[in-house]
Amino acid sequence: MKVVIAVFEQLVPISGGGTPRTWHIVRSLVQRGHQVYVAASYGVPAEEARQELGCAGVLPLPHVSRLDRRKMLKYLFVYPWSILRLALYVWRVKPDVVISHNTVAGFGALFGRRLWPNTVTVLDLTDLLFEYLESYKRRWIQAVLALGRALERYTVRHSDRIVTISKAMRDILVQDYQVQASQVDIVHDGVDCTVFNVQDSHTLRQQVSPWAQHICILHGVIDPQDGPEVLVEAAPLVLDRFPETAFWWVGDGSAVPGLRARAEQLGLNDHFFFSGWVTQAQVTQYINASDLGIVVLPDILSARGRVTLKEFEYWACGKAAVLPRLPALQEIIPEGEASLFFRPSDAQDLAEKICTLLASDQRRNEMGHNGRQMVMERFEWRVLTEELAQLCEHYVTSRAGDADAHRISGGTG
Repeated sequence: MKVVIAVFEQLVPISGGGTPRTWHIVRSLVQRGHQVYVAASYGVPAEEARQELGCAGVLPLPHVSRLDRRKMLKYLFVYPWSILRLALYVWRVKPDVVISHNTVAGFGALFGRRLWPNTVTVLDLTDLLFEYLESYKRRWIQAVLALGRALERYTVRHSDRIVTISKAMRDILVQDYQVQASQVDIVHDGVDCTVFNVQDSHTLRQQVSPWAQHICILHGVIDPQDGPEVLVEAAPLVLDRFPETAFWWVGDGSAVPGLRARAEQLGLNDHFFFSGWVTQAQVTQYINASDLGIVVLPDILSARGRVTLKEFEYWACGKAAVLPRLPALQEIIPEGEASLFFRPSDAQDLAEKICTLLASDQRRNEMGHNGRQMVMERFEWRVLTEELAQLCEHYVTSRAGDADAHRISGGTG
């Protein structure tokens, strides 16, 4: 089977977001003996990326950092060019299947299908990108919102098959996007337990917050659409009960300057640590040096179906987590086993849940242990992407069977 895989993010080295999922999809298909071509951004020379991925060929695409303060403006120029290049790559490679991560790359795949109709387009949908633009207040961003949503809906409705990450997201696609449920399969997000695992990070803890009795961590890209300010507002309430608590913000993003300013207004500077961008290996160290993982998301359409990577990475490192009470996250595990849920955007409820877990080392450790066992059994990338690879093989063979049946029917009619 000849495959093109597309992601409009930096895939080598892995940059977060959808790239861990895509990287493992590539590896699974390569290991299953398929001829794989990868269109993505790369932070290394193309040949080095090809060798790391083990694929037959690569198409380097322009890169816009997810941490760039002007990324929204740059996307307007970079994405159309990447869509065109992907379509032409599909025409040149003539694959049996194109697997695209999220809807902008998926639109490029549909464009490519017009040039090479024999391909099956598979949309690997982990997020509804344009549902988040409401959180950006600039007029020019709002001006492209309608166009972006139209592109997203077109891609969702016209892709041959969709693989998504939760039953909640499938329900959204069926109810709000008029997609047939039979068109959608579910393969959850997950974690690489060889990267995220239990380690001794006592030295890092002593270096960063030697005074802290408890450390709460939120990591990843810190952007306004996720509503990270709720943790800033919850922090004083936590400090009233646990004054020797540090809050680690590990990563970077466009929301960081505003969070720093608000922390200063509240007199929280001594309790807040902003690491800036760090490598994936360093993220593992920071998680292990902390006591409790935090995930924040607002109660909006996209977030109701979304499952972040953060909670899996906390659990893989043996840490309990506090998560927003949203449908997709609640699918993963019952409350109390490895996490507690708070009402999205409710700082008081978030603080109460944090305090509940900080008050009991035993309960927190048991939940962290449960979380690690769960991800090792059910949410390891290698298992999940093997399932996705098998689905793609089935899509291609089913298409071939339908084509054969059509030819036979046409010959006898």
